[in-house]
Amino acid sequence: MNSDGKEKILQAAQRVIIAHGITGATMRGIAQEAGLSTGAIYHHYKNKEEVLYDVMDNSLSESTRIAEKSKNSQENHEAVIAEIRDNILKRFEKPSDNRLQFYLAQEAIIGNEELRLKFKEKYEEWITRTEDLIKFLYQKEENRYSRAFASLLIGAIDGVALQMVLGSNVSSPEDISEVYHYLLKDGIPKFLDYLNSQDLKPLT
Repeated sequence: MNSDGKEKILQAAQRVIIAHGITGATMRGIAQEAGLSTGAIYHHYKNKEEVLYDVMDNSLSESTRIAEKSKNSQENHEAVIAEIRDNILKRFEKPSDNRLQFYLAQEAIIGNEELRLKFKEKYEEWITRTEDLIKFLYQKEENRYSRAFASLLIGAIDGVALQMVLGSNVSSPEDISEVYHYLLKDGIPKFLDYLNSQDLKPLT
């Protein structure tokens, strides 16, 4: 099956998840929605979790796409920052995809070692791409805190997404993405200078 066929499976899986929920998304149901045999799906995916992981990966990997595009982009920093803000808002407005992420994370936590390793690899990729974006946007020297800071930025977005899924967030997605925009524009450059100053101090 070519990449177009695989994309057809993922689009069908997304529709099934929206219609029937994550637990109601079966391989048979995904195959029927895609107009394929179940065997055709098993040619590429050995179980439902693998399909769901790719659905999540397609949806939630905007930082990777933006970082790759920025390497050869002629856009100014303001345009890239605005794109990041817009994509953060889009992330908060994807309840089914966010539920999917936390459903898969739960599966990894309770013992699916293959999924846990996939998440480990994916977070390493997201954090590395966030580091790349920070270097591109602010032209600051790396220090021993760079990866920790990138991890914290990713974790902040995940945390808000979880609050949204639980319906426990009292702020609007628009306000949160706007605050993130202020951080990207003004707060982060100053904080990076502070981290660089701390990096010069000896560890205690």
